[in-house]
Amino acid sequence: MIKAAYNIEDMDDAVSFLQSIPRFLDASPEKHFKQSKAFYDQLFLEDPDRHVFHIAGTNGKGSVCAFLASIHRHMGIRVGVFTSPHLCDIRERIVMDGEMIKEEDFIRHLNHVLTGLKKFRHTSGMEDYFPLYFDWLFFIAASYFGEKRPDCVIWETGLGGRLDAVNTIDKKDVTVITEIGLDHMEYLGDTREKIAFEKAGIIRSGVPVVTVDRYPGVSEVIRSQADKIGAPLVFVPGYEKIQKSVCDKVIDFSYESDYYNNATFEVVGPAVYQTENATLAIKAMEIVYGGENIPKTALKEGLKEMRWPGRLEEIDKNIFYDGAHNVDGIKALLDSVSHDGCRGVRSMLFSAVTDKQSDRELKMIADSKAFGRLILAPMHTGRSVDVEGLKDRAKAISDSGDSLSVDVRDDLTEAYKELKAGMGEYDHLYVCGSLYIYEELKAAD
Repeated sequence: MIKAAYNIEDMDDAVSFLQSIPRFLDASPEKHFKQSKAFYDQLFLEDPDRHVFHIAGTNGKGSVCAFLASIHRHMGIRVGVFTSPHLCDIRERIVMDGEMIKEEDFIRHLNHVLTGLKKFRHTSGMEDYFPLYFDWLFFIAASYFGEKRPDCVIWETGLGGRLDAVNTIDKKDVTVITEIGLDHMEYLGDTREKIAFEKAGIIRSGVPVVTVDRYPGVSEVIRSQADKIGAPLVFVPGYEKIQKSVCDKVIDFSYESDYYNNATFEVVGPAVYQTENATLAIKAMEIVYGGENIPKTALKEGLKEMRWPGRLEEIDKNIFYDGAHNVDGIKALLDSVSHDGCRGVRSMLFSAVTDKQSDRELKMIADSKAFGRLILAPMHTGRSVDVEGLKDRAKAISDSGDSLSVDVRDDLTEAYKELKAGMGEYDHLYVCGSLYIYEELKAAD
């Protein structure tokens, strides 16, 4: 049992401390990664008997982690999961056997990392090293899982892959690269291929990698990296090519392998893109455990019972929130909307932060002709596009000649309450544009 050894006393102190830490570097990311690797190696001892899944990508990472965790629990395997970002509580990021880390454990392991950092800076000669926000959370999780000793840990990459803190881990049983989209381009590159190169940095020699085959250029980058370092590569089809049927917010889909022939599984909810994420999870499980060792019932129930908040989640009757906040996420959302069977009016409530391609996203929403009404409203976060910026975006839609009704409101929460109160029995309301929206919607309810 790790004893507290520093001065963080409660969760308020812990959150305040972490929020005071920068999230991004101004320079020298390679140097920072090397220092993080040295700190990780000094502070942690990897368990050779533990299975490790490492997930990277632009969209779908968290869902793949959730599918993997659910299958493991149905197999009776103790599993730790590290994901990001959180929606309401920072402790959501660190979960053991379906339960997020307790406050006292979070504080204790934060103090342990603080103490270890003080020693590391003194003994390594790297007095200038200080972990970023995400790094701290990763180190807390590594400390916690080291104490809990799960049979398996599922790690979600924070940003990119090659220079992400999670990539300091050496032992991996499988790596998974989900869909590559255009996001965080100021850090990862301005093309899918450049971003794919950063994501492919998680691949290790001799360790199988599973990825989705959607964009030829992306697939070639991942193939090239896998070939270069000697990693077996497995492609799965994108959700567009997976045989599926949608009925009453349940999606049946086909999966073909050497173990199950042409089996049918199901995922709950209207998000057709989850068939792709489920397929990635199944394939990764087969690689690590061997399909003959995975009870088909565990797969079926694990997939069916997976719940991942904020991913086309029905937060109230016919009201859906999706964390889509980039062009590819919006495309996947719109593909799902086209299968929802709505018999009334569809409305969209949209908000965005300033560093996203909200102009393109709104054009996609307008061009889809799927909505009778579009409402734009700012979030409370300081990163939100403000009212004037949203008015400019609304004017651009109107000036394009689109007949879609577009309105701007001063406050996201009030706009949500107004739209919810005005819904008819068969109407649908969708809310998207940023992960920051989720907490505001929960507070509104």
